[in-house]
Amino acid sequence: MKIRLISGSIYIAILVAFFCLKIFVPTIDGVPYGDFCFDALIYAFALIGTFEMLRAVKEKTCKAERGIVYAFAAVAIPAVALCQWKWGIGWTVVAWCTALLSVALLSLLVIAHEKVSLESLGLSLFSAAYPTLLLCLLVLTNHMGGSVKLDKFALDSRIMILFIFVVSPCADSIAYLFGRYMKGKFPKKLAPNLSPNKTVIGGIGGLVGGMLGAVALYFIYNACVGSFDKMAIFLPTYIGIGLIAAVATAFGDLVESSIKRKVGLKDMGNIMPGHGGALDRLDGTLFATVVVYVAFTAIHLLA
Repeated sequence: MKIRLISGSIYIAILVAFFCLKIFVPTIDGVPYGDFCFDALIYAFALIGTFEMLRAVKEKTCKAERGIVYAFAAVAIPAVALCQWKWGIGWTVVAWCTALLSVALLSLLVIAHEKVSLESLGLSLFSAAYPTLLLCLLVLTNHMGGSVKLDKFALDSRIMILFIFVVSPCADSIAYLFGRYMKGKFPKKLAPNLSPNKTVIGGIGGLVGGMLGAVALYFIYNACVGSFDKMAIFLPTYIGIGLIAAVATAFGDLVESSIKRKVGLKDMGNIMPGHGGALDRLDGTLFATVVVYVAFTAIHLLA
């Protein structure tokens, strides 16, 4: 427990440090150096997570397939970041990188047909999507506009990133507390075939944690902005996003549990003692990113 607490604290300290760099490192001559600092952290997540995924499926993929997936992870994140900042075409770059990845992998059916199977190609594509493709969405979030006007729903990368990295851990933490101290009275399992330790009451705790985290973010963020206009509209909106993000976090945990069961691993890595690998820490966060990005973008456009 002590090792888990220490490694968890180091992880939080790294997140806080890079978020502070994003906020306080100035933009010079139109270049958002602070945003690029946070991109560097995302890039590290992508490279480490890709290494963990490819190590997990190493016996079922060939060296050429793994090399292409590594190349995708190495190129996609910086390409999306630079093109989104410079021309606002991040989504186009994501599409092109994914298309080139697919073509390169499919070409191995001809070039290395004796070593490549349809199963290995599927695993390679999956290893590229999880985590790098999902992390591209976090890069796009990081380069969202900085509007803080509350006459329209704020589309601000700062609050969106806080949602992802605060609501998701809050959901995890409260889920853990509910599960640990209330499973005696409410022992029903949430998904016994995937994660025997997860209970329904823990899942309910996760929903409560997600909403509490969203409420805290609303008041802290708007206190910093200096306005609580239209609270009756925006506070329930934040709570709703927090609730859905908590569901996505729990779903991401189950996806990771399923992956580990299918490849026969307890943890995806050991970079974080007591927690496992980077993917063990990012599993729910990756899916919460999708929810936060889609929710904020949709509401901003419709508001």
